[in-house]
Amino acid sequence: MKKRIIAGVTVVAAVAIFLGLRGGGKGESAEKDMPVAEAQKGDLVIDVLEGGNIQALNFLEFRNEVKSANGVKILEIIDEGYYVTEEDVANGKVLVRLDQSELEEAIVDHDVQFQQTEAAYAEAKQSIEIQESEALSSIKLERQKLRFALLDFQKFVGAQAAQATLKKLGLPFDNDSLATYEKEATTLIVNAFDTRKLADDATDDTSVTNFALEADDSLAANVNFGSFLKDELLGDGEAEQTIRRMRDEALVASSELSVVEESVEGAKRLHQREFITKQTLENEMVGLDKARLALQRSETELELFRDYEFPKEAEKMLSVYEEALLSLIRSKRGKMAQMSQIYAKYRSAKRRYELELKKRENLEEQLASCVIRAKLPGLVAYGGANDNYYTSRFYDGISSGATLKNGQPIITIPDMSKLGVEVNIHESHIKKIGLGQKVYITAESVPDKTLVGRIAKVAVLPDSNASRYNPSLKVYPATVEIDGTHEFLKPGMSAKVEIIVEELEDVTYVPVQAVFVENSEHFVFLKTLGGYKRQKVMIGANNNDFIELREGVEEGDTVFLKMPDSYEPAKLQNSRIARGADERKIETGKVDGKTASTAGETEEAVESDEKA
Repeated sequence: MKKRIIAGVTVVAAVAIFLGLRGGGKGESAEKDMPVAEAQKGDLVIDVLEGGNIQALNFLEFRNEVKSANGVKILEIIDEGYYVTEEDVANGKVLVRLDQSELEEAIVDHDVQFQQTEAAYAEAKQSIEIQESEALSSIKLERQKLRFALLDFQKFVGAQAAQATLKKLGLPFDNDSLATYEKEATTLIVNAFDTRKLADDATDDTSVTNFALEADDSLAANVNFGSFLKDELLGDGEAEQTIRRMRDEALVASSELSVVEESVEGAKRLHQREFITKQTLENEMVGLDKARLALQRSETELELFRDYEFPKEAEKMLSVYEEALLSLIRSKRGKMAQMSQIYAKYRSAKRRYELELKKRENLEEQLASCVIRAKLPGLVAYGGANDNYYTSRFYDGISSGATLKNGQPIITIPDMSKLGVEVNIHESHIKKIGLGQKVYITAESVPDKTLVGRIAKVAVLPDSNASRYNPSLKVYPATVEIDGTHEFLKPGMSAKVEIIVEELEDVTYVPVQAVFVENSEHFVFLKTLGGYKRQKVMIGANNNDFIELREGVEEGDTVFLKMPDSYEPAKLQNSRIARGADERKIETGKVDGKTASTAGETEEAVESDEKA
């Protein structure tokens, strides 16, 4: 295989050397009648020629804004071509009047629903104020109950003992600590009602467990109030006052018993001497029993209070205080949940009211759009300013009695002080076009006048409408702004535009059909005495007629405008040389080491390459 390639290359090189020695001559008689042109030197304008329509760059366009499935009819419309004057604008002259009966019925039907929605919204708004007031009052009562429970506990066991106990249990012990506790608890409650967190937790049920009906003991149950008496921790509380009173009562009873005992002893001595009767002595003895019972009762009451009543009342009051703390949090949670529902109801009512209000405003705007009045002086034209075949064909013609679709252009009043040309740039030229480039415009109705303009806008994407029926066609819409004002120009006129891409000075150029390309190499065919010569060139910019040649051709050289019939491209020459070498190998019985039986396949491959 390598031998065949080397042989083919050698033959091609030999043929090239031979042709070079002959000066490239190729049958003078065959090329003498071919078209030729001389290379010229001078100024060359690189331009792009396109056609388009003159349009007003600024215009006032009125469209049908009535949203109806069946469309809306035109009751009356101004004649096309009518010139709207400044006086018409000042007087608000009616240009178009549409049928508004269907809209009026829709507004009447919507009024009932709108009033109901408005009433529900007002009720929801008032409900927020009422529920907020009730919630705050309820929380105030719970807060007051909590303070009273703390005061009762402090009153019973004493302020010092109460503070020590509550600190040990980690509970609020005064007003300041209560305020801090409530603030922290409120923050946790508000965070628990965070809508985003609730939405995230809604997909996860692991944090929710079944209620087991089991509750932990209160913190008060773990306090040994008996130690308060042993350690004398009680201050001047109610319990201490009670104990003191009972002690005093027992002391008084003990003193009374001593007095009665002395009296009984004296009565006994008097009875022995018969100074008093037996009955008097028995009465003294009864008094002694009463004094003893009174002392026993006082001592028992003191023991019962110390051992049973005091611990029970202390634990009860501490439990009440603890429950008041929890009740305040429960109340806040409940009111927060209740207010969340109220707020949700309010937001729903407000959203529904806003939707109905927007619908009402939209109906009123549509009703107002049924009458179109003059807003700008100018010439009235039917349809839209940018109507073309691909859009206007879906709409009925504009006339009195015609049915309009939603969004359909009705009339347009162009601003004649600023006109331009809408053109479509083919994709092969789009890289040459840039904003601000100079443009010469010629209206077909006035071919003797050439206007000057500038490129004002170039689309980034190709026009999808243009390629709808021809997918291979890619054109980019561009806008040319015409300098100055010209009374003879009218919107819709056809015009030709010459976009000046570049103005080259003192360059060599030839007709574009004289330059050929092969294997990414550009060349021309120079006319020689013996025929032609293939000359490699370096090209520059080009327009539709001429192309700049930077190297390879001089001014006055004659070039062919078509490829000579006798010229064979390099690929075709290589395939023929390779086929000739293979034919010689077939005669010897081998083709690159293969037998003659496979030579036919090689010949077919060569023919396939030649056709390709």
